[in-house]
Amino acid sequence: MSSEPDFIIVGGGTAGLALATRLSEDPSKEVLVLEAGESQLNNFRVNTPALWPSLLATDCDWNDKTVPQEALGGKQIGQPHGRMLGGTSALNGMAFVATSKLNVDAWAALGNPGWDWEKMAPYYQKTYTVNLPEDDAVRTQLALDYMEDHIKGTSGPIQTSFPDDLNDPIPKAWLDTFKELGYSISGDPFSGVAFGAYTNSASINPDRTRSYSANAYYAPIKDSRPNLKVVTSALVEKVELEKDDSGNVIATGVQYTKDATSITAKAKREVIVSGGTYNSPKILELSGIGDAELLSSYGIPVFVDNPNVGAHLQDHTLGGLSFEVVDGVATKDDMSRQDRAALGAAMEAYTKHRKGPFTVGGNFSSALLPVPDFLTSEGKTELESLLTIPSSWSSPAPKDPGAAAFDRAHTAFIKELLRNPAEASAGYFTYAAQSNFRGSGTGADAQSTKLPGNYVTIAVSLLHPLSRGTVHIQSADPSEPPAIDPQYLAHPLDVEVLARHVRYIETIASTPPFSNLLKPLGVGRRNLGVPQNDLRKASLDEVKEYVKSAALTTFHPTSTCAMIPREMGGVVDSRLRVHGVKGLRVVDASVIPINTRGNTQTSVYAIAEKAADLIKEDLGIGK
Repeated sequence: MSSEPDFIIVGGGTAGLALATRLSEDPSKEVLVLEAGESQLNNFRVNTPALWPSLLATDCDWNDKTVPQEALGGKQIGQPHGRMLGGTSALNGMAFVATSKLNVDAWAALGNPGWDWEKMAPYYQKTYTVNLPEDDAVRTQLALDYMEDHIKGTSGPIQTSFPDDLNDPIPKAWLDTFKELGYSISGDPFSGVAFGAYTNSASINPDRTRSYSANAYYAPIKDSRPNLKVVTSALVEKVELEKDDSGNVIATGVQYTKDATSITAKAKREVIVSGGTYNSPKILELSGIGDAELLSSYGIPVFVDNPNVGAHLQDHTLGGLSFEVVDGVATKDDMSRQDRAALGAAMEAYTKHRKGPFTVGGNFSSALLPVPDFLTSEGKTELESLLTIPSSWSSPAPKDPGAAAFDRAHTAFIKELLRNPAEASAGYFTYAAQSNFRGSGTGADAQSTKLPGNYVTIAVSLLHPLSRGTVHIQSADPSEPPAIDPQYLAHPLDVEVLARHVRYIETIASTPPFSNLLKPLGVGRRNLGVPQNDLRKASLDEVKEYVKSAALTTFHPTSTCAMIPREMGGVVDSRLRVHGVKGLRVVDASVIPINTRGNTQTSVYAIAEKAADLIKEDLGIGK
């Protein structure tokens, strides 16, 4: 490779490696990828689905946390994101969940032509391949007949699959219970319009190893493309910017540190930042793109004054309940307590037969639901009253006056969603272990203060919060973490919606056949901090207080370099080009203007695929 490649991609994560793979398909174009972490392609913990929690708060993780969250009583919540080749796709829980047509169409409606569902659906399909269980009995137990052949992915790099344990009673009880409640899945979620309960796939290979950007996109081609170079342990400090004679700001390359040596790399065509929701705005600010007042306070020369860099942060706030199960229902509680016998048996089953609990990642029993309370005539009236809550809430007011237009559009989208009985405002899921909702949600804290016994947890994630936060640098030192302030539950409507969803967990848990798996109230225990009686008998104010004390995150941050027109408060345009800079784009979850309905990884892969086509089209590559 020459000393000046055509493209420099900052970050070899979920989007970065997918994009690098597509851009390097043209052998005449050279691509350099700079990744701050190391390659973990042979790391057993990365490749083994159930071991993903053991990667948190290690060298594989940036190990960031929020500033104290005012609405949560000052709690600080861990924000894991991958610091290794493959990025967060190498340490996530692997749930492969589709977003909705309404959600994606809202991206386009903000002034982003070509980003509507009709145009994006083929990119989602292009990224993955579904591997259905060979055993018909497993397919029946998991009710996988919801899949539509013309929708599901059949030739994409990411491999998705389903669990195959016929002895686990939880998945079928989950589906049968929601059927009893009237919430069976209404269609294929990847159609963009489905809601209800279903078994979601996970980004796990048929051989029960993790499928992620490093081993699915990059590994198959890394030794056959001399025009693609990936440098690990390379911490990018800033994008090199300069002004031409006309005053235009141009990205010419990057400055990074490798082995304690500062290196400047030049790019012939473009620099593409793929650092993720937290590191991409950080890199832009360190480069001189951001709020002029903030940058000047740290002595950073200002090239583009755009206070929207690092703004609009959105994340899925999580609440839930853990219930003690009846004797005979197997859970992962012994493994989470580091019980040697349980871990040894699971390890043997996995290494010898690719069976057992190590084959399963985060969750696969899911449900996408509206607020059930709002579906009655009385509930609709109550909803209309709640929707009058003003949007002038306690989040930091944007410095850019144009951002008010985005605030109005975002609020209108969420009101439309809440009024629609066929659109999900929350994602429910279950997993067979106790959860500690009182802590930060990551690391040793997630395993602390566990009660004895075996449990199943039902969790619910607020999919489209009105609360938005910020991510900003705290110094001019690239090694310093950014200040992350998601403003969890700062908007009062978010508390109202999430509290009602958490209360509905009681209905799920008390409905057969799921209720048959649980010890009854008064006999079975619940997670620490939750009222031990049925939340449906508590006042709504009590439920709200529990939700605020127990809130965590589902680890799905987006929107800090939002794809919105500059006059509406955006950072990149519909071609993912940074406003006010030539030769610079952002491609990762940070460009998503309105957070996804579910887990973000499906959308990040789709965005990377589309970005590759946009770049090729803009620069005349491949013609």
